[in-house]
Amino acid sequence: MISVYKVAVYIHVFSAIFWIGGMLFTAAVLVPASRDKLLKAKKGAFFSLIGKKFSKISWVLFGVLIVSGVTALAARGYPLSVLINEGFWQAGFGKTLSIKLWLFAAVLIISGIHDFWLRPKAARLIDEEPHSESTRYFRKAASWAGRLNLILGLFILYFAISLLRG
Repeated sequence: MISVYKVAVYIHVFSAIFWIGGMLFTAAVLVPASRDKLLKAKKGAFFSLIGKKFSKISWVLFGVLIVSGVTALAARGYPLSVLINEGFWQAGFGKTLSIKLWLFAAVLIISGIHDFWLRPKAARLIDEEPHSESTRYFRKAASWAGRLNLILGLFILYFAISLLRG
């Protein structure tokens, strides 16, 4: 019989793979492809379309990660009564989980800033005012927010592995 724990971990890992893989695909394929002369006149529209679609998927994945993570913890023997105990978070598994959760909280904040302010503004400015200082600022800020989220996602992955493998 398949356990709740295994199903929750499977869903959690699949969601993390999808999210991190999407960021890696963006950095390794979409950004370099956007430099092609074919997209030069519509670079902002291209990133706006891609960004909106990936953003929607990411926010769904964030919800799935939260639900599957809580489910996996409870099924592994860490119910709410354990998690509200301050001593749990001081060492070992709890300390590692704490770091992972703080990194995830940072990802949520940066994603919100990126998805709802920086990226839409940069995409609009790229097509409207391609050479303005404001466009350069928002493009760089959106780019760095995306890079930072990828780096944080990779650190989260490291701490997730640490939780499972010690």
